[in-house]
Amino acid sequence: MKHILTILFILAANFIFSQNYFEGKRLYCKSENPEAMKLFNAGIETLHLNKSLNKKYLKMTSNIFYKAYEADTTFCDAMFFAGYTRRLLDDKYALTCYYMADSLANHKSIEFKTNLAAEALRFGNEGSMKIARKTYNEIITYFPDSPEGYYGFALTSTVFGDVDKGLEHVDIAIKKYDLMDIKLRDDVVFLRGTLLTLNKKYEQGLEALEKTNGAYKKDENFKIHYALCLLKVSEIKNDTKMKEKAFKVYDKIKNKEELSEEVKALFVI
Repeated sequence: MKHILTILFILAANFIFSQNYFEGKRLYCKSENPEAMKLFNAGIETLHLNKSLNKKYLKMTSNIFYKAYEADTTFCDAMFFAGYTRRLLDDKYALTCYYMADSLANHKSIEFKTNLAAEALRFGNEGSMKIARKTYNEIITYFPDSPEGYYGFALTSTVFGDVDKGLEHVDIAIKKYDLMDIKLRDDVVFLRGTLLTLNKKYEQGLEALEKTNGAYKKDENFKIHYALCLLKVSEIKNDTKMKEKAFKVYDKIKNKEELSEEVKALFVI
């Protein structure tokens, strides 16, 4: 089966910080340059004061962080926060800042990597998707106890086509969330259901998708995979009511032109 639609979930953990890192209390590349530190601390203070995220002040804050980096070009934290504030401004150069910060940190920071990968996903082009996949693989290598690298690999498998490995990775991520006593987010359940469907494990996929809650049930990707699972399972169980439900869900899909001909053919009466 061709990919039905490119799935770009926005990770619920897109912008991961430990609280003390976000407060500027724990740095990965603390500068010995007094001017750089003075500027960085001013940037942190200004960022926290700007609770309304006023764009004028965000731009000023971003410039302060960038000046801190210019004062010490090894100061990865300053570059990271320059990227973070640019991301809040929806500035396309946020990705460049995140990339530079992660490179300077030399694999020390999971915060840098998760934010870099999430921003690369947001761009959604071929080059940025490769950056996202590479970064998720690095999280698996350098932060193996974290579920985020495995989750991200599974996420990008819907784009790169290695959905069998994607399913393996999302299951590993779920085990790690359980070990950390973290409640599964709806996006994780949704992703697993999608990957089960793409691996033609329709009964398991249906079970997973029916556990999905919230706004995801209104998502086009949910409707597509849910309709397909309902149809395939109705054929296995010879269930006419389930088949009718599959067609009702299919009728609600707005972007049918983006479906593969193979899938569309299944819903021709």
